Order: sequence, then C-alpha cells, then structure tokens
Amino acid sequence: MDREASKLEEGIVGIFSRAAAKYDRVGPRVFSHFGERLVEWAHLGSGARVLDVAAGRGAVLYPAGKQVGPRGRVIGTDLSSDMVRQTTAEIHSAGLQNIEFHQMDAEQLQFPDASFDAVLCGFGLWFFPHPQRALQEFLRVLKPGGCLGLTTWAEDSPLQVLYQQALLRYLPPKPQTAVQPTPSRFDTIEQLETVLRQAGFEQRQLGAEDHEFVYSGEDEVWEFLWSVGLRRYLEQMTAPVLEQAKSAVYHQLQALKHADGIHGVFRALFARGVKPSP
Repeated sequence: MDREASKLEEGIVGIFSRAAAKYDRVGPRVFSHFGERLVEWAHLGSGARVLDVAAGRGAVLYPAGKQVGPRGRVIGTDLSSDMVRQTTAEIHSAGLQNIEFHQMDAEQLQFPDASFDAVLCGFGLWFFPHPQRALQEFLRVLKPGGCLGLTTWAEDSPLQVLYQQALLRYLPPKPQTAVQPTPSRFDTIEQLETVLRQAGFEQRQLGAEDHEFVYSGEDEVWEFLWSVGLRRYLEQMTAPVLEQAKSAVYHQLQALKHADGIHGVFRALFARGVKPSP
C-alpha cells in the first residue's frame, strides 16, 4: 500500500475506533435499519455462507445471521480492532453460534477464492483507499453466481447534506499542496452502476430508499454526530470553533422540530450485482 493510502486508512480506522463504543447506539438506529434492508435486498438463502465487510457494530451482521439461520454462516470483517472487540463481545454474550468477526483489510481478504454465497458492505465503500481493489476482492471470494450487496449515502440525502453543510464551513483550511483528485463518494446510482460494471458484476440492480428517523432533541443529534463517521470533521476543530459549529447545527435543526422530537430523512442507495458463472 502506498504511503498516502496507508495514512488515509490509518486516519479512518482511528476515527471509527474512537466512535466504536457508541456507533449506532445513539439516537435512532440508522445503520441497523438500512442493514436490515440490505439483507432483504441481497435475498440471502437459508444455509448461505455470507461475508460482511466493514461490519462495524453489526448493523448488517446480525440480520444476515438471522436470515441464513443455524445452518448458515456469517463472517464479519473490519479494520478497526475496537469495532471487532466490542462486536465480538456482543456476539459471544448473545450466544450467536453462526456469526464470527475478524480484524481484516477489505483490500486483502484472507479467504480462498469462491468462499461465499454473498458479500455485503454497508456504508463502507468510499472509505477504502482503493475501492476498486476492494471490489475485486469481493468478486474473488464470491462463488460463481454469488451476490454482492452494497449501501452508500445518496448525494441528496437530506440529513446527510444538512450535517455536512453545517460542519464543513468550520473546518480549518487545507494546506496548499498539489491538487489531488476528489475520491468518489459513490453517491449516485450512475456511479454505483459504473463501478459494479467495471468490477465485473452482472445482473446489476440499483435503487434508492428514504426513511425518516426521530431524534429526541438537539443534544441527541450532537451526540449522534460524534458516534459516526462525521466525527472526522468535529475532531479537526478547536474548542471555540466546535461551539460555533454546534450552534450552527442546532440552528439548522429548528426547521425539523416537532412535538415528539426532531424528524429527519436519510436517503440510502442500494446496489446488487452477481458474479458471472463460467
């Protein structure tokens, strides 16, 4: 791995390691909802062998394990040792016999070719230093006719746009360096279709889904932001700037307030592709 990619990967792992304890455990279970929907999109069969890449705190892992049943097997991987440690403890505590979890690089999967009936990856593709390399690994470990299922955030996801616009203006200026290409967020159906086609997946199916979530109030939203990938913005701010950013977020949330809390919509993209048979 080149130095820049290694540095990027180390930074992302650090962010999610520090968020691990509260990831998808603050406010509405956003990732769990879309994880269940991804499992439905993938049409997992009873007894299937499934790989969940960038499994985090189990948003896809747990519903996949339920879907494949006791004769199936779901293996989760994540590069963050904190995610792996905390989720593994939950798996053991719940006595889930058909799920296991390992620390592993998505771009160097330690499995033989054609090991899985399905590979799933929820909201993780754009974090990989070389997403195309990860997709080639997904294809390699799939059995012929096996399914890949992905989720990403849509570029026009209302809450995602609100949070990013409120926070980005408070980030410190980037140093003047050579212009680097902006990595793809895979946040349009066209981008996802193209990358799956280029990776060699057939029978591609893509779509978008909205879901409304309710936070108890502004403080819960702020805690939520610290518990997810957006934490990477907050950690770059000094204490005074962080307070300004917090005020900006709270101000933006006023338009979403109802008697029972703050209502907001996340829009996710779903993609499904199949590994060609010989």
